[in-house]
Amino acid sequence: MISASSSQEPLGFLRGGGELGALMRAKDWSTHPLGSPETWTQSIKTAVSLCLNSRFPILLWLGPELRIVYNNAYIPFLGETKHPAMLGAPGREAWSEIWPAIGPMHDEVRAGRATWVEDLQFFFARRLPLEEVYVTFSYSPILAEDARTLEGVFCVCTETTERVLGERRLSTLRDLGLRVSEQRTVDAACRKAVEVLDANPLDIPFAAIYLLDEDGATARRTAGARLSDDPSTFPTVFPLSEHAAHQPWPLAAVARTQKAVEVRNLPSRGGIFTAPLWPDLVQTALILPLEMQSQSALAGFFIVGISPRRVLDADYRSFLDLVAGHIAGGVADARAFESERRRAEALADIDRAKTIFFSNVSHEFRTPLTLMISPLEELLGKPEGELPEDGRVLVTMAHRNSLRLLKLVNMLLDFSRIEAGRAQAAYEPTDLSRFTAELASNFGSLCERAGLRFDIACPPLPQPVYVDRDMWEKIVLNLLSNAIKYTFEGGITVCMAATADGVALRVSDTGIGIPTADLPQIFKRFHRIEGQKGRSFEGSGIGLALVQELVHLHCGTITAESKVGRGTTFTVALPFGTGPLPAERVGAPHSQSPTSARAAAYVEEALRWLPSDDRADKMPRLPGEVAGAARSKKRARILLADDNADMRDYLIRLLSAHWEVAAVPDGQEALEAARQRTPDLVLSDVMMPCLSGVDLVTALRREPKLADVPIILLSARAGEAAQVEGLAAGADDYVIKPFAARELLARVNSALALSRQRHDAADRVRRSEAQLRAAVDLVGMTLYSWDPMTDALDWDERLKAMWGLPPEAHVDVDIFLGAIHPDDRPRVEAAIAHCRDPRGDGVYAIAYRVIGIEDGVERWISTHGQTVFDAGRPIGFIGAALDITAHKRAEDDLRESEERFQQFAAHSAGVLWIVDVGTMRMEYLSPAYEQVWGEPPDAMLQDWRPHWLGTVHPEDRELASGAMDRVLRGETVDQEYRIVRGNGSVRWIRDTFFAIRGTGGRIRRVAGIAQDITNHSGSLIYVINAEEASQRELLLLLRGVGYDVKAFTSARAFLEIAPALIPGCVLLDIRAPETGGLAIPRELRARRIHLPVIVMGSCDGDIRLAVRAMKAGAVDFLEVPYEREALLAAVASALADIRDTAERSSVAEIARARIADMSTRERAVLEGLLAGGTNKTMARDLGISPRTVENHRAHVMERLGARTLPEAVLMAAAAGLRPPLRTQGETQEE
Repeated sequence: MISASSSQEPLGFLRGGGELGALMRAKDWSTHPLGSPETWTQSIKTAVSLCLNSRFPILLWLGPELRIVYNNAYIPFLGETKHPAMLGAPGREAWSEIWPAIGPMHDEVRAGRATWVEDLQFFFARRLPLEEVYVTFSYSPILAEDARTLEGVFCVCTETTERVLGERRLSTLRDLGLRVSEQRTVDAACRKAVEVLDANPLDIPFAAIYLLDEDGATARRTAGARLSDDPSTFPTVFPLSEHAAHQPWPLAAVARTQKAVEVRNLPSRGGIFTAPLWPDLVQTALILPLEMQSQSALAGFFIVGISPRRVLDADYRSFLDLVAGHIAGGVADARAFESERRRAEALADIDRAKTIFFSNVSHEFRTPLTLMISPLEELLGKPEGELPEDGRVLVTMAHRNSLRLLKLVNMLLDFSRIEAGRAQAAYEPTDLSRFTAELASNFGSLCERAGLRFDIACPPLPQPVYVDRDMWEKIVLNLLSNAIKYTFEGGITVCMAATADGVALRVSDTGIGIPTADLPQIFKRFHRIEGQKGRSFEGSGIGLALVQELVHLHCGTITAESKVGRGTTFTVALPFGTGPLPAERVGAPHSQSPTSARAAAYVEEALRWLPSDDRADKMPRLPGEVAGAARSKKRARILLADDNADMRDYLIRLLSAHWEVAAVPDGQEALEAARQRTPDLVLSDVMMPCLSGVDLVTALRREPKLADVPIILLSARAGEAAQVEGLAAGADDYVIKPFAARELLARVNSALALSRQRHDAADRVRRSEAQLRAAVDLVGMTLYSWDPMTDALDWDERLKAMWGLPPEAHVDVDIFLGAIHPDDRPRVEAAIAHCRDPRGDGVYAIAYRVIGIEDGVERWISTHGQTVFDAGRPIGFIGAALDITAHKRAEDDLRESEERFQQFAAHSAGVLWIVDVGTMRMEYLSPAYEQVWGEPPDAMLQDWRPHWLGTVHPEDRELASGAMDRVLRGETVDQEYRIVRGNGSVRWIRDTFFAIRGTGGRIRRVAGIAQDITNHSGSLIYVINAEEASQRELLLLLRGVGYDVKAFTSARAFLEIAPALIPGCVLLDIRAPETGGLAIPRELRARRIHLPVIVMGSCDGDIRLAVRAMKAGAVDFLEVPYEREALLAAVASALADIRDTAERSSVAEIARARIADMSTRERAVLEGLLAGGTNKTMARDLGISPRTVENHRAHVMERLGARTLPEAVLMAAAAGLRPPLRTQGETQEE
């Protein structure tokens, strides 16, 4: 028992401490070997207080039995099995599993010495019975107050398990990444991976790698570490069928899901695996898929055992995933390397096969070439007279090109022999300086013709040089031919000089030079410098490669120095003596071709690169060429471009029989010639210097004037890709060499015919566009375009003016949208979105307002357009726009007029009606109809005329129907008639019928205003007075004597409904400006509205106002103030005049209606009566008997309803009938 004197707060040191503090305070220490806490020594209390309130894991060993006290931070060391049971327990029992390691440390502390240890491995009975743990801790003695007595041990602990495991696993991953990636085969990569894993037995108790076969149905074990001795546990071959028997591992499930599978309780499955460093059995394994890094395919499986002393937590699992990833990456890299190696081997096989093929084909070519060249040489050897001149030219061309072909075949054969290792050189001592000078001299005249300086500096050498003369000849001729091909001005120098151990040949030129980037590549076979300008584009691309191989056969070297634009120098260095040469080939016999023949072939070929003005003239003309030229006054012009002079001459000869031909040697000259004079067709070789045929096509298509010229390309490149390239550049046709003359002529003729058709179609399109433009200009419309992909706009001056912009102004989408009226912009943006949507019809049709950007004028724009789509993307748009501002204003005016009409009709007491003459349908009937006729308007809308006449009083139907017939003939009729309403009441109607004419004067509609005059006929007064008191006085006076009065306060209000007013008298007080002064009588007279006007005004005795009123159309003038009797007298007089006019109008209307129904003979008799004729004179004029005249007169009297002849004559005169004019003779005779 640890005891000490009590204090005032015996348990104060146990305050805090969280869970452990609570346990300490709750524990019954009275029976515990350590005794009650209040009896503990101060040293122990201080240590316990520090322990409980520290955030570091701290363990106290107290008393002789080293009883344990710990804090909250130490709990994770214990796990659920030891906490809280370990509190107060003896240390030896509580930590029995690690006591052998820590017991001796306590002995050190008892001796009074503190101790510590770093990253010590322990096996805690925590999450596992024995869990691998690493701890760093220190032991310090707890001494009594006497500083000598040991009362306990103070232990501060830190668990370093995660760090130690992390470093160990990181080391494994680092070794995997470094060592596996170095392997070049899949098996080696897997073995190396297992070798690395074998060095980490604590994390990898055992491991196996299985890789899938090509068919994916079987997995084969490639490598393994610490596997079971039982072969059935890890079979060499593993079928992946889930139904196969005896499967120790679920590989099929992993292959199906491509997800890792954890396999537990291995001993029960027959897998007995002991941990490498411990006696524990491995209980769990993990199978991880090995996935290809760049694909989703499965490469294999990684089977790994899980340490029996570590839990498979997230860190452990992440480590194993990374291991599997490294293995899969190593397998993928190894497979890629193997694939690349196989590919390289395959390419080498192909290269060898190609070399053999070249060798065989070259041999096969030599026989037919010999049979071609020999007869040609035999023909050329004939005397002058035996071979016609034109035939000699053709044979010479064939012989020259046969030799050229033989030279190329020999070059291919030499190259294939060298690559196959079958080249047989015969080295013999040679005066190399002299031999080289002889070879070079063959090019002297050629350089002179080319305008080049040619220098040879080959002084004697101190000793002969061992060379194969045939091979050396090829070296020199190739280098000189190359120099001439790429040198246009300056000169060429050939010099040879001895060096310290041999001889050096230098061939220098002042040509175009070689770009620095291409210098390392020039000796590679088939390498050609893109865009290099030369005298000819022809060449095999193996000349310099062959030269290098020939130099190497002489144990020499060849180098090149060059600067672009300044020239190139090739240096060939050969050793003296025979030391480095194969002894068996020194002095060996060989057959050598004549030097002069080979040099002549090179020179002849180079001659064809030079321009010649007379070569084509030497070509014989085809039969019928002259006749064909004479027949065609204007022949199509063909521009021919080919760098091969023989081919150029041949094509000129072939084509000029039918067309005019202009020939140039390269693409650049062809382009310049086409610019100077547009050809009808371009026929071009593909491979040419300066500008290739494909580049020529591209350049021509970019020229607006030349873009439509048909182009045919000629090429020896027969591949589909070459044809696609030419046609894609814009060529119309692609002819592959060799070609038949008839085929070429047919294609040229077809291209020219198609060109003519295109030109004709283009002319028609241009005429159509001109007509369209004229039509567009005529209607004031403008066309525009828009690129939906870039939002670029193309507007003309007219459209810019609609936006209030000057002609030179720039336009873009922001300017376009910025000028649109804010109220209309959402509709415009929606219309644009619609026309851009490939799911719609692409139509853009809308009318909207714009506000001029610079002039501020508001305009209405109507536009219609169509979007063009390609593969669901809008790629173009064309539209038309029209300024419809005037039209919109007219619409607004019409709408305002219609609104005024509707308002007028709605408030008018008269019935307004409109009938369409074409359909005889009632178009409009105002609401007043129901009030006047006593029935709804619907009754009149269908079959209106019978219904209308049915409402008319039977005695008045003839007059009403006649009025309608007359208005249909174009007259204006004012007719009064009675109607009988549905309740039997009778009302008087005054109907004003009039015609409405359309374009051309044709009557389109008839209309009328029907007024109910039953109670108002002749007694209605309209007062126009803006002064309220004066107006009230007039109303009281007039209504007091029995008149119906309607009041208006302004001239405008009165004139708007004047046409529909019932006849009456107008009292106009002109003193106020609102009444319009004398404008009302003038307007009524101008519009022929019969409403007599009495003007009232103050003239202060000046009669001039009264005179002006009478001249304006007034019937009377009253001076204000007026006398009552004078006012009533003036009103009565005006109303009497209205009644008289109405009566006369009624009589005239009745007479006109009755006369209209008369026959022609009756009408003639009535006109005779008006003229004062007798029965006898009328009979003579009409050519009938007097009795017949008498009968017609009786009928006339009856139709008119006249009882006496004067009454009939008066009615005819009232109807407007006039007597016929008589001549002077006729008047005198009577």
